[in-house]
Amino acid sequence: MTVFQSRAYRELYKAHFGRGKRFLELETRTGAAIWLQSRGFEARRLEMWGEGIADCGGARSDEQNVLELWGTLRGVARNYDGAVLNQIAATSPLVQLAQDGGWAVSKAEVCPALEFPSSFDQYVKSLGKNMREQIKRYPKRLEKNFSVEIELARTPEQVEECLRDLFELHGKRWRARGQTGVLVLPARQKFHRALCHDFLARDWLRLWRLKLDGRAACVLLCYFWGGKFWFFIGGFEPELQKWSVGTCLFARVFQEAIAEGAREFDFLRGAEDYKYRFGAQDRDFVNLHWFASTPRGRVLRKRVALEREFWRRVHTRFGAS
Repeated sequence: MTVFQSRAYRELYKAHFGRGKRFLELETRTGAAIWLQSRGFEARRLEMWGEGIADCGGARSDEQNVLELWGTLRGVARNYDGAVLNQIAATSPLVQLAQDGGWAVSKAEVCPALEFPSSFDQYVKSLGKNMREQIKRYPKRLEKNFSVEIELARTPEQVEECLRDLFELHGKRWRARGQTGVLVLPARQKFHRALCHDFLARDWLRLWRLKLDGRAACVLLCYFWGGKFWFFIGGFEPELQKWSVGTCLFARVFQEAIAEGAREFDFLRGAEDYKYRFGAQDRDFVNLHWFASTPRGRVLRKRVALEREFWRRVHTRFGAS
């Protein structure tokens, strides 16, 4: 399971993006579970709960109970024109069962993750020479040239301030590329505000901000859940890029995460170069597809293929570097 399958996340997603969707919680007698949503009228599809907002799909299952879960899932899917289950871990036992059952399996975006050692010093030593020097030198360089503040949002007021800066900085970066970015939509902003306040109350929120001379330079939105840090999104001031503000704030977040006992830092979807400079390693994910052999099933198959090609082009052209 991922933080996106937690009940808190699912319920907030349903409240903000549930219009026109039907939500299903498939649970078996042995404790396995998967959370799905359906949408569409002429060609109805099954998807993972949170499709379009969440970065990973998943289920609660293991080798012993996954067979019953697969039987339930396959039976429910037959009531729809197709099932499109994206970003499933390639190691999930559901993958082989789906393939054996005639479902198509295709590669999805990788999700690089960084496994933490027991101390921050050990982590720094594990990096390449260039990155080791940057993590040590860049924060000192900032302190020589600016009044530096690094803060973790701990109150509702701080959450609002940091989110305001995150939305602004993220938008600036995308506008420089001729795009608006995913956080410009009011509905998205409203959802993330509600989610961050809910996660703050649960002590799951890790929203960090770096300020230089009182000005927001970088904001990183993370969650701490299940013993892992989940990095969702970030933003930085393009005018301050030469000061490597992202590197400086990530280094501090890693240090605090290790101190909290986090086992790893999951960067989620996307093979951006900076993730690998920090030592992340790819984790493979796949998409599972099934389409009914009916006119509506064929229409849905074509529609999904067009959607995938559209988003592939978007990510290729505007993916972060």
